[in-house]
Amino acid sequence: MANDRRSHREIELEDALKHLFDCEEVGSAASVDSLSGALQVRGEQSTMILGRLRSQGLAEPRGDVWLLTEDGQKSAMAMVRRHRLYETWLAQEEGVPIEELHRRAQVEEHLLSLDQVDAFANKLGNPRFDPHGDPIPTRDGEIPMARRVSLAEWDLRKPAMIEHVEDEPVSMYRGIVKDGLYAGMVLMEMESLPDGGVSLTTDGRKLVVAPELLGMIHVDAVDQQKMMPEGVSRLSELAVGEEGVVYGLSAACYGPERRRLLDIGIVPGTRIRCQFQSPFGSPRSYQIRGALFGFRDEQADKVLLAPSCAATNKNQANQEA
Repeated sequence: MANDRRSHREIELEDALKHLFDCEEVGSAASVDSLSGALQVRGEQSTMILGRLRSQGLAEPRGDVWLLTEDGQKSAMAMVRRHRLYETWLAQEEGVPIEELHRRAQVEEHLLSLDQVDAFANKLGNPRFDPHGDPIPTRDGEIPMARRVSLAEWDLRKPAMIEHVEDEPVSMYRGIVKDGLYAGMVLMEMESLPDGGVSLTTDGRKLVVAPELLGMIHVDAVDQQKMMPEGVSRLSELAVGEEGVVYGLSAACYGPERRRLLDIGIVPGTRIRCQFQSPFGSPRSYQIRGALFGFRDEQADKVLLAPSCAATNKNQANQEA
């Protein structure tokens, strides 16, 4: 972390710049009220913060709406780059739970120097998107933009891939994470429900998405190469004595956890046998390439098994019983 800690006033300005950028990115209006909600401050304080941005030539009002100037755009882009790169670093290098990324980054990003941000980018391979699916600006200020289509608008007759998940409001975002939905997942067999929700299948599991969450999940058409075959199951579904062949890892598996699974040989084609389980059901021990490894169910959930072998080995286990 940088030694030159920024003052509270500087942090307020940086957070305000990010808020104005976020509003322009999604096409909503930034105002005194919206800034008050974003920064959790009173309207008078938001007015003062916006006034400081205006005096520095970073923002200007258009009626009740506040817009970034050209200089404000450049400054905001640097703030957003720092925030999204740091979220990516926390996820990929430190294994921070995805629902905690925004909160951690919101506090700690202000301690980062530009050199540290560039070092993160280089170490991560200059990623284009953060773990939520938000585009990461380049150092030159370029950012890939795409029209977002929410699951609420999507033609449910067509499979879709989650491109982006809105991480605010936090309470609603936690509901999406609890459902096990992450950017990069393929959604299939979707149907509208009477209450306005959507039932779907992803990573071999059926689930229901509440109507109030549909607008926070943005999707796009699926590349045929990324389509998942029917019958994919999860390692956690294997009973003791059953075997399965790895199809791949879920998009919910990232960072150190993903690297560990790859390092022990959990790659497409690897055969895994469930050897035994604890008296409480979890964790279970699995034989992988001649060695035993213990996984809790929430870890085994992230290992996907090929469909044909799952059924074949279930029959074999029944015969042995």
